[in-house]
Amino acid sequence: MPLIVVAGVSGNLGERIARALLARGATVRGLVRKSTPADRRAHLKALGLELANLDFTSVAAAAEACRGAQCVVSALAGLRGVVLD
Repeated sequence: MPLIVVAGVSGNLGERIARALLARGATVRGLVRKSTPADRRAHLKALGLELANLDFTSVAAAAEACRGAQCVVSALAGLRGVVLD
C-alpha cells in the first residue's frame, strides 16, 4: 500500500483528505505540530493515521518525516505572510 504524507492533517481539510486516502487503502502519515492537543491526536490515531511530530520550520525534519512516501499532500493554510485580507 502506498504511503501518503498529509501536512495539516489536524485541520478540517487535512482530516477530510486523510479519510479519503484511508478509504482507498493508503497508509497515511499525518504531520502535526508538537502543540496539537492530545485529544485531537487521539482522534486522528483512532482513524488509523500514523502521526509524526514536526517542527514546520525545519527542512531536515520535514524531509525525514516524508521519507518513504510516494506522495506528499499539503493542506496547510499558510501563515500571516500568505493570507490575504
